[in-house]
Amino acid sequence: MIPGFLALINGWWHRFRFLITCKNVRIGKGLRVYGRMNIMGSGRVKIGRNCMVQGKLFSPVNFMTVSPDAFIEIKDNAAFSGTVIQCFKHVLIDEWCNIANAYIVDSQAHHISIDRRFHNNADIPTASVTIEKNVWVSVNVVITHGVTIGRNSVIGACSLVRSDIPPNSLYSGIPKSRLHENVLVEKKEKESANEK
Repeated sequence: MIPGFLALINGWWHRFRFLITCKNVRIGKGLRVYGRMNIMGSGRVKIGRNCMVQGKLFSPVNFMTVSPDAFIEIKDNAAFSGTVIQCFKHVLIDEWCNIANAYIVDSQAHHISIDRRFHNNADIPTASVTIEKNVWVSVNVVITHGVTIGRNSVIGACSLVRSDIPPNSLYSGIPKSRLHENVLVEKKEKESANEK
């Protein structure tokens, strides 16, 4: 009870801190912050209601907007633990998602040409990242630009996700490979069969 109350106070402190530093950040009611959370950059960040940030176990949670047009959108009841989001355009985390110390980026992050030091960030191709409702992303996962992860899916530890994941799926590996599909559908079918 006391750690939860202290996390709410820390959430209020973070809200106040981002307000006085003139960050373009909107935070919903009930944010709980255990440890540290950093929001950097000139873009927008919107965090929904009753979200939780665990910045003690692995490392602080970091949300970075690289351009003024960047928008990190986090819906209600999402949870993060050591997560890093680097946003050039748009990253959406839907409701009830649990994201461990993953790295999520909506661009290739850097130029890969030989004269890359002479390019600016505006030239880097971007594509939005969408993580749909009730997705669990495990530790040390990298999610690259243009990816949509379907609702109710699980991404296993140490995975590289470079293409879309269908809903209700379990994927893991480098590159990611399907371990199981229709996880929830099969579970509901088994439950209804047991009831008969």
